[in-house]
Amino acid sequence: MTTPRRLLFIASIGNKAPYRKTRHSAGHLVLDAVKPLLTPSLPNTGAFHETWYSPTYMNESGPKLVRQMEKWSTRQNELCTKAYSEGSSTPYPTTLVILHDEMEAPLGKLRVRRGGPESFSLRGHRGLISVCETLRGKGLYPARGKPAVDLSILRIGVGIGRPDSREKGAVSDYVLAPVNEAEMKAYHGTAESVVQIIGEELYR
Repeated sequence: MTTPRRLLFIASIGNKAPYRKTRHSAGHLVLDAVKPLLTPSLPNTGAFHETWYSPTYMNESGPKLVRQMEKWSTRQNELCTKAYSEGSSTPYPTTLVILHDEMEAPLGKLRVRRGGPESFSLRGHRGLISVCETLRGKGLYPARGKPAVDLSILRIGVGIGRPDSREKGAVSDYVLAPVNEAEMKAYHGTAESVVQIIGEELYR
């Protein structure tokens, strides 16, 4: 199989317990279903991708996620350059793949966007805002000077739908409500499509 052309740090953002199985944590729930498919679907690529669950609350996602991504990307770049680059010292670019809940998409539908807020509005999503603000603060994205990581962003939004009510507090109540069996099935049903997106990104 052809050697992948980039590193992928695949991170889900959501909430920690007791909100792990709520709509706002749809990214975590999808990653649960994606992880077992990666090795059989993308054999011999394990050195080029990493899966990671944000351990914080949604609005605090950025600092730990970016720190972990930098650490992993630096280490894997050294390993993969030595093992796969046949004498070349050119580092591999890194794509940060963010799995998150998407209220603007119907249940179980994926919305894929490339880039940060310069490309598409974050629509007030506090987890994405936290990640993008941290990246900007570190000069990683948009790149400032010569950052340690040649970074791209791929956002995979998992549709959770919208509440019917427009009253104050309705959105918060909706995203923090536990998912039911049908919703969980819909989230898990996106896994094969997500793996396909990941595979395409590895060789982009």
